[in-house]
Amino acid sequence: MIRIQLLRRRRVAFIAVMTVLCLPRITRAADGTPGMPLRVISYNVQFLPGVARVANKRKQPQYRAAELGRLMSHYDLVGLNEVFDDEPRGAILAGVKQHWGDAFYVITGPTPSDDRFNGGLALISRHPFLETHSWIYTIASSPKDYGLRADGYAAKGVLHARIARDAQASDAGIDVFVTHLEARVAEIRHQQFGEFANFVARHSSPSRPILLLGDFNTRGNPEYREDETSAYHLLIGTIKKSIPEHRLLDLWPALKDGQDGGTSEQEGKPGGRRIDYIFAASANKEPPRLKATDVRVNRFLDEKVGALSDHSAVEADILWLPK
Repeated sequence: MIRIQLLRRRRVAFIAVMTVLCLPRITRAADGTPGMPLRVISYNVQFLPGVARVANKRKQPQYRAAELGRLMSHYDLVGLNEVFDDEPRGAILAGVKQHWGDAFYVITGPTPSDDRFNGGLALISRHPFLETHSWIYTIASSPKDYGLRADGYAAKGVLHARIARDAQASDAGIDVFVTHLEARVAEIRHQQFGEFANFVARHSSPSRPILLLGDFNTRGNPEYREDETSAYHLLIGTIKKSIPEHRLLDLWPALKDGQDGGTSEQEGKPGGRRIDYIFAASANKEPPRLKATDVRVNRFLDEKVGALSDHSAVEADILWLPK
């Protein structure tokens, strides 16, 4: 009888533990508001395609991809740039899925209909997708003018996924976008600002918060934030104009005002150009639904290859607050 009672108690304890583990993680903001924590990362990982593989600054692609698959599984929402190369991209996704199991959702691309390489983007989420969309930018630097360094070899663009808190889609969700803008020609990049902003406007709503991730190839170091004529302010202004019912927040200066936040160099104190971003936006008429509590630059330094990419990542801790 004692043995039966002991087994029953263990069974009840096991069920209680599993119930807790399966519940959405809930924590609270400083004001006591309950919210779901999101660990978000935006990372250009540089896996160039085809003959351009020789230009990857960090070598050993199989090793880097395996490490990235392991490390990216520590986040809840991952936006990747420059996963052009099929094999490393597949290894990263397989590594994340191995750690996450069935709670794994992904969209990649955009994929062109012509002979260009894919857009090199991936958006990976622990939270289910309600719907997804993609867009290929209509203009890019020409191989005729820039040779192998031209963006026109790839179908660069933007991905969108609307994520829900859980499989029952009991929440209106968050509209998440990841992009990689033109690297060579400023005028082309500025035109892409408009295409990106229009795409965001088409697939968002004032009733839902927004996250924007990616390599925007637009300098946002303090001197550019202070210069109202800079491309940084053109980018911010273009996005704000497209979603006038949202408050747009660049998380780095919002939480690390005055600090550089450079992402283009892994060696050296300043960190280079700040060109990788996480933006959050919530409706003007409501309290913010996305409450960022911290933002960091992660260089992902590595003993074997120096660093896992030629970019550093931007990562943020965000509370997803209920409506």
